[in-house]
Amino acid sequence: MTVRADAARRPDKKTARPAGRRAVFRLSESPSHLLRRAEQFAAETFVKTVLPDGVTLRQTVLLAAIAEAEGASQSNLVSATGVDRSTLAEMMARMEQKGLISRSAARDDGRAKSVSLTNEGRRRLDAALPAMREVDRALLAAVPANRRVAFRATLLMLAEAANAQQLETADAPQPVKKPAATHRPGARNKAPRHKR
Repeated sequence: MTVRADAARRPDKKTARPAGRRAVFRLSESPSHLLRRAEQFAAETFVKTVLPDGVTLRQTVLLAAIAEAEGASQSNLVSATGVDRSTLAEMMARMEQKGLISRSAARDDGRAKSVSLTNEGRRRLDAALPAMREVDRALLAAVPANRRVAFRATLLMLAEAANAQQLETADAPQPVKKPAATHRPGARNKAPRHKR
């Protein structure tokens, strides 16, 4: 065997990775992990502020979305908040029972529900807004002043990407479920034996 052929078969020591060592996944470099940590920071900051009558962050977000687009449909609120349809429907049912919102048939579509804040819902939102503003201040304070505009623009792009993904998912055909089989081919059907 020649030296040249032997060298071609052996990996270069500089580029060879030791056997058994894998590339390390670094959480500190993972955008999805860093976003989760930022969301945890925002949620914990919100919880530490004084909240009126046990209003949750999600409920406050929903109340704010309704106030911003009074009379919006539930579908519009799914897009505005990012809360999935079934969770939003459950939240709205509970909030309607508490007298925070009212729902009525939409003018342009009798099947859709138009959602509005009640006086109590507006009062709860007004009481929760200082906590939301405090969360925003805390998040922005963690970002250098010269990067805040870019930070907001990046968050907006990510929110728009989430909206686009949500629309794609909603428009995609749902898989058809096959009915459960009651009889398996080749299986013997045994009649139950009665004791005498």
